[in-house]
Amino acid sequence: MKKTNNLDTNQIIKYVNNEMSEEERIAFEILLKDEDNLNELKEYILTDHYIQLSKNDFDNQQASSLFETQIQNTKSHTKTRKNKTNNYLKYAAVFIGLIISSALYYNKDIFSNDQPTNDVTLQVDNGDFEAIKENDLFKEIKNGDGVLLGVQEKSKIVYTNKSKGTASTKPSINTLKVPYGKKFQIVLSDGTTVHVNAGSTLKFPAQFVAGQIREVELSGEAYFEVARNEKDPFIVSTNGIRTEVLGTKFNVSSYTDDSFSEVVLVEGSVGVSMGNKRFDKNTDQILKPNQKASLTKLTQNLDISTVKTENYVAWIDGVLLFKNESFENIVKKLERSYDKKITINYQKLKKEKFTGRFDIENLEDVLKTFSSNTSFNFTIKESEVIINP
Repeated sequence: MKKTNNLDTNQIIKYVNNEMSEEERIAFEILLKDEDNLNELKEYILTDHYIQLSKNDFDNQQASSLFETQIQNTKSHTKTRKNKTNNYLKYAAVFIGLIISSALYYNKDIFSNDQPTNDVTLQVDNGDFEAIKENDLFKEIKNGDGVLLGVQEKSKIVYTNKSKGTASTKPSINTLKVPYGKKFQIVLSDGTTVHVNAGSTLKFPAQFVAGQIREVELSGEAYFEVARNEKDPFIVSTNGIRTEVLGTKFNVSSYTDDSFSEVVLVEGSVGVSMGNKRFDKNTDQILKPNQKASLTKLTQNLDISTVKTENYVAWIDGVLLFKNESFENIVKKLERSYDKKITINYQKLKKEKFTGRFDIENLEDVLKTFSSNTSFNFTIKESEVIINP
């Protein structure tokens, strides 16, 4: 059925930039009651919700011009865009990225609970992003050429293994982004299982090339169960630390806003090296089970210690476990798990240390537990928590 009311480009830009008058906003939101209009707006916004824009040479005017031109050229193709994100979305995403923060904050009521704005996304080789809906029981994942890469089963993607002996082709890289409040599981083409924690990005080959090292890049936290292959070592690269294995189980944590990167070995053995160099058994550290390698980013000091691994991998089962941790560090984990920004207006509280375990509790119950030990007040808003003395 043809839409009777198309969204206007200027309306979209004013709306996401929170520049509408009250009358204009009410009229615009009436249009959004039409499912096609709502999906059209969401398509422009959601794609870039997961794209990190930090380039200093970004041209705002050029992006805006490209955005408006491409909207006009593709207005009649709303239906066909559903299965494959068109190239114009890349330009729209760059532009929307500059204004998305205020739009999502002021207009969250437009997106109901059954239409979340924080989906897991997968970027394939041609640069297209696709939102991964966790309620999809079976969905084929394809690359830009329509070639089957794998199958999604709810919050898990299993990549196919099409390797047939040696190959000389360069692997195509896919990027999985998991937002705050979510976790995701992926089985790589070699059979390696990766549990990806909230607020993390994993870059990996759609197909590993036989005869070459199997390398992935992680920002955030993930637990790896690596398929053994003595000929092709498996390497996890993070910010400042590289972990090289043949086949084992270990946890890697390297969030950009943490002061450290760490590797915790659960089973087998791993080699840990610093920077971008390959592991050298004569000069680098080899971890044994129940050991942790922790790299302090500021000083570049690498320390090895013995730990209880369950404290570091409990998150896989949805458990939040804190052992004598500062409240400031605990808050970072709470932000990732519950997708809430937490502001602490109580400096003394930041350094207080706590031990606790939570699994099914909501954020309010968690904070009440902490406040029962060290008194503080907190207010929970829609997307933010404020903590005061």
